[in-house]
Amino acid sequence: MIKINHERIRKAQELMKKEGMLGLMIMNHDDYIYFFNDLRVQPRAIIPASGPPILVGFRAEEDELREQVKNHEIMLFSHVGEQISNIKEVFQNIFKGAPPGMSHRENPKVGMQMWFDTPAFLVDLFRKVNKQVELVPSDPVMDELRMVKDEEEIDKMKKAQSIAAKGMDTAKQLLKPGITGHELATEITYTMMKAGAEGTSTPMHINVGKRSCWIHGTVTKDPVKEGELVVIDLTPTFEGYCSNLARTFIIGQPDETQQKLFDTYLEMHEATRKELKPGNTPGNLDKMGKEICEKHGLGKYHIKGISHGIGLRFEENPASTIIPAHAATKLRKDMTNTVGHTVLAIPGVGGVRFEDIYRVTEYGGVVLYEYPYDYTI
Repeated sequence: MIKINHERIRKAQELMKKEGMLGLMIMNHDDYIYFFNDLRVQPRAIIPASGPPILVGFRAEEDELREQVKNHEIMLFSHVGEQISNIKEVFQNIFKGAPPGMSHRENPKVGMQMWFDTPAFLVDLFRKVNKQVELVPSDPVMDELRMVKDEEEIDKMKKAQSIAAKGMDTAKQLLKPGITGHELATEITYTMMKAGAEGTSTPMHINVGKRSCWIHGTVTKDPVKEGELVVIDLTPTFEGYCSNLARTFIIGQPDETQQKLFDTYLEMHEATRKELKPGNTPGNLDKMGKEICEKHGLGKYHIKGISHGIGLRFEENPASTIIPAHAATKLRKDMTNTVGHTVLAIPGVGGVRFEDIYRVTEYGGVVLYEYPYDYTI
């Protein structure tokens, strides 16, 4: 059910005028949910720098859309080519006269999200068809709006994280020698979907043995062996909002090297959590993490990126492993950040990772959902 958030649109329009943007072209589920509180297979909308938003949909959806949005403008199309043509006309009309509060520019800007889920072919097509405008990343507007979360958003993330916890419980119950990552993933997925997950924001990670060194993950059909490190990373979504819960397990008792990895990572995790305070930066957190690794003789295995923003998108500003400049982003009260994004790994031995989501407060990170750190099975 579409529910237009007029206050968020108003704030976006103020930022657009400041950035010299004629409007935003909404192409992604996360931006669409943020403004319209609705999950659609092909989310499309235009938010001009002045005036009401324009929703874009298929002709077969007309009755449903008009019932939900009443008097708001709707553009309808029967195929993608028609959609692009109609959108071109909208921006041409806007281009004829600068919106109130903006000066007319020879090459006015239109903002669009330029992250993982934006189809490259549509970006290219938009640029070819709308040559009268300059297509730019919408980050200066959307990052500013979305970095700080309100209570409703945080509640949804807590629910998503609680679903991830149910999935992790299932993993702990089933983890034993001989079971495969594929078998674990099948049961974990069922548990999370039954608990209310809509899907996952990233592929599930169940990295076993030497593959526990991987920063990103996969699910394999190789059987788990006693004494191997098993990294499990779960990211179910709830009403569009992401979760991120990662734990490392071992069947049996860890050897001396494995124990050092566990101890070092958990110390690094807790130290980082305590410093999730307004004004601190991801760069400072990484520096602190490296010092802890060096103290334990693991400095050369340290990887930057212990924390990143999360919300409607799995990685939001700050996301310094993708955009290095984000290492200087100053944390703000009520931002939501993960701690435990990177893996601490020794090639040939394996890696360890524990990840949770925290709310940034003046007292340090407050976890959204408590989950134990016991790692022996």
